[in-house]
Amino acid sequence: MVRQKGFTLVELIIVITVIAILAAIAIVSYNGVTNKGHDAAVQSDLDSITGLLESYKTDLDTPNEFPHDTTALGTLGIKASKNSYQTSLPANFIYCVSADYQRYALVATSKPGNIFMITEDGLKDYTGSPSDFTVSALCPALGLTYVTAGMSAPNTWQSWVKSG
Repeated sequence: MVRQKGFTLVELIIVITVIAILAAIAIVSYNGVTNKGHDAAVQSDLDSITGLLESYKTDLDTPNEFPHDTTALGTLGIKASKNSYQTSLPANFIYCVSADYQRYALVATSKPGNIFMITEDGLKDYTGSPSDFTVSALCPALGLTYVTAGMSAPNTWQSWVKSG
């Protein structure tokens, strides 16, 4: 009797199953790393913008106030890692300022859906829900006045937000 060389059907199914499990683990790990990268990019953008806003406030040519319109924001050279932001929302990258222009908040949602907020006091947890993330609800909920949204759906960025 001559024995044929090769794999049995059971052996092939086991090998294919092991490869599929390993591929699934790799995909989940990759997505987790990618999502963390998007979150880090948004946080980094917000942190660097804080420096620009503080510089604007302390500039001798401005009246010791944070910017309160898109013209002033356009002079700062604000850059954002646009591919890391949620672009399907009605608005994102929302800038609010107090009536006396001494406080501000910039709130943004990353591509994975995490919401980040930075104020004159630094990065803070956003305690609202994604449903609160609208221009009509967000700024008043923070006790601030709405100034502008840097991004409007679908993925339309205002001119004061450059690619970074």
